[in-house]
Amino acid sequence: MSKLLELQGFVERAKTEGISDEALVGALTSRGWPEKDVYQVIAARYEKILNTEIPSHHSTVTAAKDAFFYLLTFSALATWTIAAGSLGFTLIEERFTDTLFAGGNQAGYTVYEASWNIAAILVAFPIYLLLSRAIVRDVREHPEKLNSPVRKWLTYIALVITACILIGDLITTVTYFLRGEITTRFILKTLLVLLLSGGVFTFYFGGLKESVPGGTKFGIGRDRWMAAASAIFLAVIVALGLGFTGAPRTQRAERADSKRVQDLFELSQQIFGRWNSGNHRLPEHLDELSGVASADPVTRASYDYRPKGASQYELCATFEMPSRHGDQSSQWNHPAGYYCFTLDATQSAARPPYQYSPFW
Repeated sequence: MSKLLELQGFVERAKTEGISDEALVGALTSRGWPEKDVYQVIAARYEKILNTEIPSHHSTVTAAKDAFFYLLTFSALATWTIAAGSLGFTLIEERFTDTLFAGGNQAGYTVYEASWNIAAILVAFPIYLLLSRAIVRDVREHPEKLNSPVRKWLTYIALVITACILIGDLITTVTYFLRGEITTRFILKTLLVLLLSGGVFTFYFGGLKESVPGGTKFGIGRDRWMAAASAIFLAVIVALGLGFTGAPRTQRAERADSKRVQDLFELSQQIFGRWNSGNHRLPEHLDELSGVASADPVTRASYDYRPKGASQYELCATFEMPSRHGDQSSQWNHPAGYYCFTLDATQSAARPPYQYSPFW
């Protein structure tokens, strides 16, 4: 209480000498006084002089609106930053392969995941920019909102989440380092994590230092620079991602080829089952098999089946695209165009790469 009385006495003497409110607030906050306390003392002085209470303005609607915008903005921020990090990791692993840490045949899943990340960036980032722009305009019109408890609480929560993501990603990268992945891609992954999480943390932590400006300009240039840098970074990473996944038409062609391979595999399983059921005989036609697709999913033309004597046979189809390089070790690797797989009914064919569904 004595400290507060000391503050009140100082404010009274300073105002008697004609010192402006802005200069007074700046001087006291530079000495460690909370800005809120200083303004409360100044307000109490004005109430005493005018002999009337300053009207309070508490708008739950405005607070709820601010909370909505900040929550939606931070949700969009989390979506595009996580997607950008995941897409960046995929591109780094694709460009800088390490056979010691290869996770098997995951080409189909990698393309599927990269497509989702690109879509997340293309949707979430424009929403984030629009919401951020609306917030900046609102703050310019109502500078007192810089000290809004809603803004500060939600920003600090976002900073905590960002810091947790940064720490978690760094733990993951250090884990790979300790396991022996001392490679270029390890360094690039670490830099990517620092760039994304560190950039977000620095930007929003710096924004919390903005106080209510007394005629001072709010840091619009800082926001524009951050938006431009983010847009350029995301444009580059999305372009690289599209180069990896291919255009929608290309992905559809690859999905059709994957379905063709899956059909041929199921046909081979039927032939394998018939051979080992006791008769040791190849079917003369695919019509003898039931419960499996025997025609191309796009052209509806029947797959070609050619018995070659004994237990050998061929299954043929026309493919739109060659297998991705991640499938080169697969028994079902194929070029573009008409191609036949030579199989043996006495052996079960290897399962082809899993076809990931585009639906949840």
